[in-house]
Amino acid sequence: MAETRRVFIGLPAYNEEIALPRLLTRVQRLIESSGQAITVVLYNDGSTDATIAVARDWQAILPLMIIDGVINKGLGAGLRALVDYSVANAADDDVLVVMDCDDTHDPAQIPDMLARLAEGADVVIGSRYVRGALVRGVPPLRRVTALGAAAVFKLIHPVRGVWDYTCGYRAYRVGVLKKAAHLYGGQLIAETGFACMVELILKLNALGVKFAEIPLQLRYDQKPTETKMGVGSHTRRLLALLVRWRLRGFT
Repeated sequence: MAETRRVFIGLPAYNEEIALPRLLTRVQRLIESSGQAITVVLYNDGSTDATIAVARDWQAILPLMIIDGVINKGLGAGLRALVDYSVANAADDDVLVVMDCDDTHDPAQIPDMLARLAEGADVVIGSRYVRGALVRGVPPLRRVTALGAAAVFKLIHPVRGVWDYTCGYRAYRVGVLKKAAHLYGGQLIAETGFACMVELILKLNALGVKFAEIPLQLRYDQKPTETKMGVGSHTRRLLALLVRWRLRGFT
């Protein structure tokens, strides 16, 4: 990574005391191999395990900021806190990379994301639905459900350059987040759950943001704990929201 821009890696975390050291070890390797200026920003979503203690230990090893949410409020609160932090503390040309904290996303893909940003994209998404993607450890029924949901998303709310509307591994140019925050204020991320990922894409798309995707390397077979998200119920609620957004002319 030859760029001199700063990269903020945003981690929404809930009870990730096991996965967090594995992920931060890989972030540390990326910093050492690339020389890139990287700061980890961890949002603690009311964890009841040793997530906070583990994160504090790692502050002696790499640049790491902790935002303590204290009470569990869900993914939307975490994404909102990470976006708010970058808007308040980063420059327009800096990058916010948001990724899952359960060690299923590989920080080694960040250089590819930065390369696509350098080519002119404003947001880069790790996509399960482009050639070269690798998905391991995800049950077949869940994969089929996710693929069907993606097709519906594309039909109801087509966004150029986007096939994977819900993947949480994304790189945002901070300048576009600042523009969106100025326009939407406290309502930039209003959804509390899984739907916040789609909501942010649709609101950025309304601003003419340019999206790109890279093949996601998703390793659910490395996930050390059970999933905390009921994907089926979340998908049903999200599909209902998409219809409502469409009917009211979502922008």
